[in-house]
Amino acid sequence: MKTLPSALAAHIASRDTTLATALKITRTDGQVFGFTTHDLDDTVAGVTYLADPGLDVSDIVLSADAAVGNLQLTTLHDGTTFTLVDVLGGVWRNAAFLIFRYNWANPSDGIDILLAGTVGEFELKRNTVVAELRDFRQYLQQSVGDASSKTCRARLGDERCTMNITAFTRTGALTGVTSNLVFSDYARPESVGWFDEGEITFTSGPNAGRAVKIKSFAGGVFTLALPVFAPLAIGNSYSAVAGCRKRLAEDCRDKFNNVLNFVGEPHRMGVNSLTKSAATPSV
Repeated sequence: MKTLPSALAAHIASRDTTLATALKITRTDGQVFGFTTHDLDDTVAGVTYLADPGLDVSDIVLSADAAVGNLQLTTLHDGTTFTLVDVLGGVWRNAAFLIFRYNWANPSDGIDILLAGTVGEFELKRNTVVAELRDFRQYLQQSVGDASSKTCRARLGDERCTMNITAFTRTGALTGVTSNLVFSDYARPESVGWFDEGEITFTSGPNAGRAVKIKSFAGGVFTLALPVFAPLAIGNSYSAVAGCRKRLAEDCRDKFNNVLNFVGEPHRMGVNSLTKSAATPSV
């Protein structure tokens, strides 16, 4: 059962309230943003909640089952907080949110938490930004356990793979830019395909902090799986991790020498082998 701070409970019981709703978003890079429905900025628990660009939160609809709550926030698209480059570049992906009520006349009364979870999809409109807010019940909808597969189900460097990816991480700077999808670092000595299916993180320039999947690598030329949205420039620095195509022999054994931690069933029989007719012995 939820218990409200005594001062806030007394204020609500008075029925002459000065309540506002606030939204706190904490991005994965540690930056914190606060928005309030009040017409003035407020500071609650050391965080400043902005009245400009404003906040409009849809009704919180929660069901008794494990369905994720239906909730959206809408704020003005002023081009400062939710920029196109940041939204499409994944900066806001998996950011944590907290929605609560508070007494704007006396924020020290405490807060009444309404909902918490992570930020989902964004919709950029001409004058507004609409973000999907998913409560923690979304994790109850995710599959538990593994399905059989011929390729490895671990991710390079995770707790099942156990590889220390530091030894397979390379740093450098761009020496040529063809587009936001193709660029080069001709100082790279790695062989063709060494970075295929890997990840590159830009460490300087407009794309600093962006991590993007590498589609292919050959002769110092990188081709991304998806283009970055901010322009690339010669001299931009990066950190790239070798790619793993999750194959037993070519990757886990030959490239990473980690075959004992391969998480897959590469020698399993396929459906065609299991359902084919039995061989008839010759007489």
